[in-house]
Amino acid sequence: MRVFIAEKPALAKVIADALGAGVRKDGYIQCGSDVVTWCVGHILELSPPEAHNPAYAKWNAADLPLKLRPAQYQPKENTAAQFKVVQQLVGQATEIVHAGDPDDEGQLLVDEVLTYCHSTCPVKRVLINDLNTAAAKKALANLRDNREFLGLSQKALARSIGDQLYGFNMTRAYTLAARKKGIEGVLSIGRVQTPILGLIVNRFNAFQNHSAAFFYSLSANIDVTGHRIVPRYQVPEGAPVDDKGRLIDESVANDVATACKGQPATVTASQTEEKSTPAPLPFSLLDLQAHMSKKFGLSAQQTLDLTQSLRENHKAITYNRSDCNYLTSEQFGDAAATLAAITIALPALAESLSEANPAQKGRAFDDKKVSAHTAIIPTTTAPNPTNMTADERQVYQAIATQYLAQFLPEKRYLAASATFAVNGHAFVAKATQTTQDGWTTLLSGAEDSEGESLEEAETTPFAALSALRNNDEGVCESVTVSKEKTKPLPLYTEATLLKDLQRVAKYVKDPKIRQLLKDRDAGKTGEHGGIGTPATRASMLETLQKRGFYTVEKKKLIPTELGLSFIASLPEIATAPDMTALWHEQQQMIEQGSFTVDEFLDALEDFIASQVNNVDLSGMSDGVPQTQSSQRPRLTAVCPKCNGAVVISAKVYACSGCDLKVWGEVASKKLTLPQVETLFSKGKTAVLKGFKSKAGKPFDAKLVLDTATGKVSFEFENKK
Repeated sequence: MRVFIAEKPALAKVIADALGAGVRKDGYIQCGSDVVTWCVGHILELSPPEAHNPAYAKWNAADLPLKLRPAQYQPKENTAAQFKVVQQLVGQATEIVHAGDPDDEGQLLVDEVLTYCHSTCPVKRVLINDLNTAAAKKALANLRDNREFLGLSQKALARSIGDQLYGFNMTRAYTLAARKKGIEGVLSIGRVQTPILGLIVNRFNAFQNHSAAFFYSLSANIDVTGHRIVPRYQVPEGAPVDDKGRLIDESVANDVATACKGQPATVTASQTEEKSTPAPLPFSLLDLQAHMSKKFGLSAQQTLDLTQSLRENHKAITYNRSDCNYLTSEQFGDAAATLAAITIALPALAESLSEANPAQKGRAFDDKKVSAHTAIIPTTTAPNPTNMTADERQVYQAIATQYLAQFLPEKRYLAASATFAVNGHAFVAKATQTTQDGWTTLLSGAEDSEGESLEEAETTPFAALSALRNNDEGVCESVTVSKEKTKPLPLYTEATLLKDLQRVAKYVKDPKIRQLLKDRDAGKTGEHGGIGTPATRASMLETLQKRGFYTVEKKKLIPTELGLSFIASLPEIATAPDMTALWHEQQQMIEQGSFTVDEFLDALEDFIASQVNNVDLSGMSDGVPQTQSSQRPRLTAVCPKCNGAVVISAKVYACSGCDLKVWGEVASKKLTLPQVETLFSKGKTAVLKGFKSKAGKPFDAKLVLDTATGKVSFEFENKK
């Protein structure tokens, strides 16, 4: 029996459709003698430290560095049932077809399942990056030997185990050191998470410590052929300027103004060009998160959760965790059906939809620029908006609108410019005139997903400027000198931070490491030396905020005293993105076969040992609230995981001896102290009322605390 293992259910369905004669079973699809089953992303996870050594359940500095090799895996709790199906089918297979996504994580995701199941049967590889039947049929005709992709899998494996080793050891080392100083909570450290906090802190410090300087801009008032033109001064080479090319010497500015006043002004260059601007590309997850944060105030995690619901519950959008802004030629073939679905779901867009041309193949449809996934767009299935929450409707409309713009006319405009020579000095004027609004009627003020901006014009009337010709003469009546203050880079909002995480290489000092980060993103649209992934960035921001490292005030990300002093106490290698770059270099060597996973992890363990043995939090005593554990209220019940004391704080009930914690609010319901006491002492509450689902629907359930993992889950009573 040939068993296909897809990365996700949607891909499994496409493969089954391509094979034909599919009959849906429990956890798989029977297609004649073939079977198609699926993972749900990673259905295995690295086992926690206590699985390696029961003593690791209690956080103890004497145990550091933790010994977590060889790596151990366990089925994820929320997908354990599906894993059992996959495991049984792997055991019955005579041949397996690996259908993970065509990237390193997709390769590891299925490979680790096969390793865990001790599979020895031959494995083929199918590469599908487009969820449609035609693409799947083409890929199925070109199966390859899975052994060709061993390097890709090993690369991801090294990163996965490395992140666990680094995160668990560094987090415990710094958390335990902080507790000796009376600092509560978990001081989490991660290869990506901590540099993100470093960016927030560094931007805040730069903003606070900014020392304003002055620069000078000049604009002339020129009368030529009866028209008033206001061109800007072009600063020549050799003039005293700042790092942005702005004039910084007031006396030079005043000398130019004096030299030009009343002097003849001659047009030395003039032109008027027809230009056009295409619609912004469809959304990647990061672009969508930034858009929803800026326009509607939704957090990155909220947007991710909403897209997950739109995809899984409403079947309304394509794969939602994509880092790509492009679509395939095959998807272009579905344009008419997709636009028809939008017409049904969003009648408010009827006017724009009537102008859409489904035969217009814009720049978004480019097979060469598609990665493992395509941009997020609506499906050909029209969802019922009355079944959506208000937030789901907003996200769906944003995705649909961005897609619809691809089929509207380009924005067209005339761009006029003229250069004036005045007593040896050059001034330039620009103006534009829109001739066709095109997609801007739908997306006014939109930004392009690849960072392209529309040409900005100055205040000179277009008609006057476009009428000028070379050698036209006029008079410079005056020159205005404007003294302006430099401004610091603004504090991050979630939207601007998400965008910056795509381009952190620009903050790296070492040119080699900066280039390594850029090389890591080679071929990825929108990413130019970034850290993290669109999906993980959201969860990391949420974790950093929940652990008290920063707050949000009027959309601005403000580091707390804890966040500021924590980053100041850490070595630079932990707070900068350099580690991601260095790992990338070594993981490329692993993929190419010149370096092994064990060699990478051996070196990492040596580095970790040097770090956990040299923790220095002396700087954290300044400005960080020092509340002794003994002064904080505690639960009567002890931690079921390590028997440590459970400290009560405003938002969380956290064990002082390990990482177990229970949030005071679960599914929009605030827990009472007696309810939490019962949960910790008995492992389960009575039926509690007042929970709300992500869709906003109320429900009742018991809370269950897993004493091994510390996870809280719901238990529902059977209603007869």
